[in-house]
Amino acid sequence: MPARNPRVLRSAWALAAAVVAIGAGAGTGLALGSPKPPAPVFYRPVRCVRRGRAVAYSDGPHRKVVALSFDDGPAPITPSFVRMLAAQHVPATFFMIGDQVGAQYRSTLRRELRSGDALGDHTYTHPDLELLSGGEVYGQLHKTIEAIRGLTGYTPCVFRPPYGDYDQSVIDTAKSLGLATILWDVDPSDYTLPGTSVIEQRVLDQVQPGSIILSHDGGGPRGETLAAYPYIIQALKRRGYRFETVPQLLGFHTVYLPCVKDCKDEGVKKPLPPGSIIEAANPAPVRQSRRG
Repeated sequence: MPARNPRVLRSAWALAAAVVAIGAGAGTGLALGSPKPPAPVFYRPVRCVRRGRAVAYSDGPHRKVVALSFDDGPAPITPSFVRMLAAQHVPATFFMIGDQVGAQYRSTLRRELRSGDALGDHTYTHPDLELLSGGEVYGQLHKTIEAIRGLTGYTPCVFRPPYGDYDQSVIDTAKSLGLATILWDVDPSDYTLPGTSVIEQRVLDQVQPGSIILSHDGGGPRGETLAAYPYIIQALKRRGYRFETVPQLLGFHTVYLPCVKDCKDEGVKKPLPPGSIIEAANPAPVRQSRRG
């Protein structure tokens, strides 16, 4: 049997490999040598922009949309709330106590932002603001903004006064810091631990178009609240309700920056929420997406 020429064998193998590659390209719709599709662009939420008068908001426009909100975190159970909301495909707004915003919650807060949740200011130590001086109110709100921004790179635009206690001076101080004062019109008093079914029924009895629903992920044991919300969310969906964050409900805007490095743990891809603003990495022109 004559010896085979190694050069011929190499040529034959190369031809066979090319045929296989062409066949694979045809099967996937990619032509041989075609450029790879561009890598997805990720955007990082960096701040929220409030608008409107210096008032306290207890609800939003009268339409079939509600906003879930959770106070007094972050707490050890907060990651479970974030996973529950993600499983239900709905966003929420977390009003956080600045003194509790520590490094152990960095990944949780970044996941909240990545999931489309909003972060809010709930003061630094949860005092009754009506008992404080104007300078002390400013300090409570400013320190919490700094804590949230330092951990996540995000600056909030909504604030909820502890116990719902406020006056016009508190509203004005919040506005000077870029914060809208947020109350609620649905309160199941879940902090009293009335039982999961009671929390469910109270929310469903009180809700109406444009409601801001108050509950808690911190400040005590919150297993009842966590267990109640999957049923509440599904019941509201059956009634035709959609869900938005408090800033979205009130027509505020979230500002995003394109990531200049890998930020998959905190970045989001398009489509961004309606009303979002994409800002150039080197502050220049700002482009606002239209509401759908």
